[in-house]
Amino acid sequence: MSLDHPRRIFRSGFRRLEGRAVAVVTGAGLAAAAGVSLAMLPGRETPRPGSGEQVTADQEQVVVIDAGTLRLAGRVVRLRGVDPPSHSMSCSGEDCGAAATNALAAMVREAPVFCRTVGADELGRAYAACQVRAAELNLAIIAAGWARAATGEQDFVRAEANARAERRGIWAHSPPW
Repeated sequence: MSLDHPRRIFRSGFRRLEGRAVAVVTGAGLAAAAGVSLAMLPGRETPRPGSGEQVTADQEQVVVIDAGTLRLAGRVVRLRGVDPPSHSMSCSGEDCGAAATNALAAMVREAPVFCRTVGADELGRAYAACQVRAAELNLAIIAAGWARAATGEQDFVRAEANARAERRGIWAHSPPW
């Protein structure tokens, strides 16, 4: 075997697939555009949750998505007035989002959760005031220091200020926001 022409062991199929790949990407883009167009047609709106709707779930039916969002028996609700840290947000090397999620999971671990919807955000996700054992989860997660108050509600703002002053939860580290 000659050293002038080394043998090619790996062959790239990129050049042969280039035309097909462009067609696949173009087709996917057109399908996505058609889906958005159909969603914008009158009569095709996503139903928005109404205020005052009650959502209840036993502890086995509760999934904590993050420190501000629960799935109750298949229904997703966001805790009104709660601004949790995002997953992978670092607080002095700790994943504050995961720690906040774990804190909310501990609060809902052994009792049914009762929520009453109080509207929806711009994406149609239900906002709710939730309770476990007569304790309001929205206020409890803020008071424990695992979320910020997202509204001007005085109880939430005071709870956040106390958690900061006492360096609880995310405030135990340098402020992440």
